[in-house]
Amino acid sequence: MRFLTLLLIFLPYLSAASESTAGRLWADLAAKREALPGFHQEFEVSRTSKSAQGDPRSSKRRVVLDASKGQWRETSISGSGDEITIFDGRDLVSMEEGGDEYVKTKRKAKDDDPLPSPYRLNDPDWKKATEVSRQSCGLSGATHQCVLLEAPLKPWTHGDPGNSSKLLQGTVRALVDLETGLLISSRTLQVIENSRNGAYQTDTSCGLKRMSYGAAPDAALFTLPKDLREVKELSRWSPEKIKKQLAGKPAPELAVVDLQGNPLTLTDFKGKTVLLDFWTTWCGPCRADGPAIEKLYKKYGGKELMIVGISVSEERGVVEKFLKEHPHSYPIALTTENDIPRAYQVSAFPTYMIIAQDGTFSAAVEGDQGFGELRKLLKKAGLDTD
Repeated sequence: MRFLTLLLIFLPYLSAASESTAGRLWADLAAKREALPGFHQEFEVSRTSKSAQGDPRSSKRRVVLDASKGQWRETSISGSGDEITIFDGRDLVSMEEGGDEYVKTKRKAKDDDPLPSPYRLNDPDWKKATEVSRQSCGLSGATHQCVLLEAPLKPWTHGDPGNSSKLLQGTVRALVDLETGLLISSRTLQVIENSRNGAYQTDTSCGLKRMSYGAAPDAALFTLPKDLREVKELSRWSPEKIKKQLAGKPAPELAVVDLQGNPLTLTDFKGKTVLLDFWTTWCGPCRADGPAIEKLYKKYGGKELMIVGISVSEERGVVEKFLKEHPHSYPIALTTENDIPRAYQVSAFPTYMIIAQDGTFSAAVEGDQGFGELRKLLKKAGLDTD
């Protein structure tokens, strides 16, 4: 029970008068935002999830938002791919950057127009909101004042009886520009109970990095690109799909900087077999394969083989703490600190990719079945893994 009592820094008590005032203020700010000819915002979003049983999980992504008169385009950029969502005032569609598919969300006539993710704020109950304070927005070159609003999240339950999740407690704070209605930052705290895995808490922060407003953006931003086909669900970016598109072709260049600040490129490793290990600290199979990968690097590293670990969508602090307990000799790069080409953006862990000595893409395999399949692929490349 102690775990379930999340120590929110936000006071839950709200008076009836402040509820009404803050709720109307949020609506007024939304109207100011909608009245702008257009605006562009770039946010950094970080999320930490922690349960009573396991280590915390963290992720980071960037969100680029362009909007104008009820239309908007959002690009979510992370180590697991770049996702684009467009609302043209009528239809809501989603797609992957560089993909050839899109999904259209079914909407009912009575539905409110959807909001981009920074403004959804996990669905607060603004009727129960309160004003916390007023302060400078801290914008470069502007003296705008901001208001800090706080609201409880609306209760929800998702899933079926065998695997459902329920919000036990949740609160959001949002800092909003009083002049434009634009969001400057937000923080959302939640306690969620899962019927299978028990309770866990999440802490999500969204901070503005860049912003401009006043000019209408290019109307093409809100138009679905040509030659896309509508599907019920976007195809999964899997090792099979990667192999089909890349096998035998020159591997797309990968240029990253590792945790120690050393630059790494595939071009530098030409003449060696390269193993790219995509992993996360919370992935069980990744941990199980770790000793075998480390043994392989100590045997061949710097000679016939180069191994580069790619930690996906996790904060530096979490990864560095993990590596202190589970040291790796080979270099580790973070997707949260590097731009990763689409060909190397995966969502299943571990995923291994092998680049041949001549720089061509050789193979990709998910490692959740153990080290066996990777062992076979490396033997084909002339490397003894025993």
